[in-house]
Amino acid sequence: MKRTVKTLTNFLTKMSLVTLSATVLWSCSAEAPSRTAEYAVQGLYSAVLSDDGRSAVVGSIQHGGSYWDNSRGERLYNWNHQQGEYTPLISVDIDPSGSFALTGGARTLVLWNTTNGQSAGFWNTPGDVRSLKLTQNGDLALVGLDDQTARFFDVKNGGIKQTLRTGAVVRAVDVSPDSKLGLTGDDNYKVILWDMQTGEKKHEWTLSNRIASVALSADGQYAFGAAQLGNAKIWSTVTGREVLEVDTGALESRNVTISQAVFSQDRRSLLMGTVNRRVSLLSISTGEVEKTWDLHLKDTTRPTGARVLALAFGAGGKYFAIGSNGYLNELQ
Repeated sequence: MKRTVKTLTNFLTKMSLVTLSATVLWSCSAEAPSRTAEYAVQGLYSAVLSDDGRSAVVGSIQHGGSYWDNSRGERLYNWNHQQGEYTPLISVDIDPSGSFALTGGARTLVLWNTTNGQSAGFWNTPGDVRSLKLTQNGDLALVGLDDQTARFFDVKNGGIKQTLRTGAVVRAVDVSPDSKLGLTGDDNYKVILWDMQTGEKKHEWTLSNRIASVALSADGQYAFGAAQLGNAKIWSTVTGREVLEVDTGALESRNVTISQAVFSQDRRSLLMGTVNRRVSLLSISTGEVEKTWDLHLKDTTRPTGARVLALAFGAGGKYFAIGSNGYLNELQ
């Protein structure tokens, strides 16, 4: 009996070493950023990158909102909703043309001109802002709220074009640049595709938990949705059929929450970021992860983390990511 116990103990010890070795090899397989820049000392509430990764808007814990030139790592404008106060910005966005940005406070929206840094509109919202997304040239914005709706705002002229009723808090939204399609993710585990001209549902999909992130391809052909610590899928917006189920367990050797995702312009790839600082490049045709990176950590001597808040495809095989610890990361 003693011999059996000893043999079993030796076997378990060896298996533990194998598992530990595999875990180390997995963590080492992720590459480090090629360049970093610190945008906020005490971390961020929110962040967004322009579609080309050249500029960024961040909502910092210490100084409110600001607009950055990423090539120089230079802060160009400070953006807050009240003079003399630092606004906690819950969600921010830059429109596809890069000409306008939108910042969302608790119940306020401000549209900004990125050329001169001036405000182009100030609006109140009927519920607390949870997420937002601008259409081309900053004409309209889809805003997810805690009042179980997403509202389609005319942020240049005022007024609400559509009210999308989901029956649950809307934590994630996206909208096509041409403003024809909207995508919402809510606490009822639903990802819903909307016709933004009529306000009607086109397709509805259910995932395994509350929705953490959603994304539309630039041409509106694909929709992505990810659940908190659950599954993630890509669907065709035309047929409503599933195109690909993302293996979230393979991203970090366990189920993980995908906090951000963005399609490449040719919709061949999906760039994904998790709450645990991992960024992965996924091939949509094969479902395989082609490359992974881990975002920069400010202090490696103690347990710290960085939620991926923003992602972008850059030129020349470069990618960009912003972590909740306040760092811009250039990835290659």
